[in-house]
Amino acid sequence: MSTARLILVTLICLSPVILLRDGLIVQGLVAGIVAVDLVITARTLRPGEAGFLVSVIRPLAVVAAVPVVWVLVQVLPLRPLAHPIWNSAETALGHPVAGAISVDPGASVIALGHYLSLIGVAFLSAAVAVDRQRAEWILFALTAAVTAIALITLTYDLFFPGAWVATFPRAQAIDSVGMGIIIASAACIRTIERYESRRSSPQRSVLILLWTFIVCSAALAICSVAVMLGATREELIATGCGILALTCVLIIRRFPLRLFGTTAIVASALAAAILMFASRPEEHGTSAPLAFAGPSSATLIDLNERMLDDAPLVGTGAGTFAALAPMYREIDHPPPNSMAATAAAAFAIELGKPMFWLIAAATAAFIVILLRASLHRGRDSFYPAMGGGCLITLLLLSFSNPGLFGTATSLIAAAGIGLGVAQSKSRTAKLQAYPKGQQKMVKR
Repeated sequence: MSTARLILVTLICLSPVILLRDGLIVQGLVAGIVAVDLVITARTLRPGEAGFLVSVIRPLAVVAAVPVVWVLVQVLPLRPLAHPIWNSAETALGHPVAGAISVDPGASVIALGHYLSLIGVAFLSAAVAVDRQRAEWILFALTAAVTAIALITLTYDLFFPGAWVATFPRAQAIDSVGMGIIIASAACIRTIERYESRRSSPQRSVLILLWTFIVCSAALAICSVAVMLGATREELIATGCGILALTCVLIIRRFPLRLFGTTAIVASALAAAILMFASRPEEHGTSAPLAFAGPSSATLIDLNERMLDDAPLVGTGAGTFAALAPMYREIDHPPPNSMAATAAAAFAIELGKPMFWLIAAATAAFIVILLRASLHRGRDSFYPAMGGGCLITLLLLSFSNPGLFGTATSLIAAAGIGLGVAQSKSRTAKLQAYPKGQQKMVKR
């Protein structure tokens, strides 16, 4: 697994470069690297680790499979559900056309391939992170990557104000750095946990732990400054909710506040929802996916609003927003942005509003699973808590900007979620089901 770990860590560390050079070519390279790493992982993963991995990734696999099945349905030639644009094409061409839900099946297939590559990253991260020491490699690689993105963001904001060519790369950077605060916090918690348990591992150096804590704290400070200087009010609230979830889990585990702590988490979630609603800009549309859009132009928000109103319940097809946006442009309006005002709006337009809310509900359920697992976990509880916190932040950020569609952001998110899933259960409990002789083989 050392080769698979090295490839995954390298890919994570390259995410700052991917942020600056995102595109179809980069997405294709990432997909190819992930495919090779999956083959290596399948050949080198130990039988005991494979069995444990299957037991922990089932919830993730179920949630991840829902969009895959739906996108496949969208590209099939299902005439009763076909988009009305195919009827117009049939009339113009004068012969029958095998229409589909998607207005551009090619774009939907590309979007599906990109999504599958990210699911592959999540599964790779989970497979590598089954082992505790390998999990720490991924955690530190994620911390280094988000810190580099935070430094890039700070450099642009402080020395080259307005140098971002488009709002999309900046949205990616803010989303990545928002998750970075949670990831760096988890790295700090990990160092404290290892210091407290150093007696059981005498080989650990206190000096190394001290320097590790200092570096992780510096990463946390850099990410925090970048978010505070560059994020909007809605993005700050989304980031704060993820940090709050991680903090609540830490407090519950440190103090005997089981019932009280759970009540506090629920109350905090309700308070965050109320705060998000109260912070909603009055000039935005009434649609929920656009209610908390960031500083987008009124033209872009209006365009998204009209596309949402016209989108059928089954959607227009994954990855088709850029193809449809020019059709909704007014004559006196500038060319529309190729990205939606928010990721939530794009999902609702492309996949349909029912599927969008189903995915949002499934994500919320998965967040509960991760946070619940962190409360039942041992000293590595910060891993699933980190995964749950990142998911909370991403879910809320999807209602304020389109950064979730960026390769760098989704790569960091997939690796972090896979890490949290792999460490959501203790392998010690799993080993108790094996005879003593087999336990040694599993541990090797």
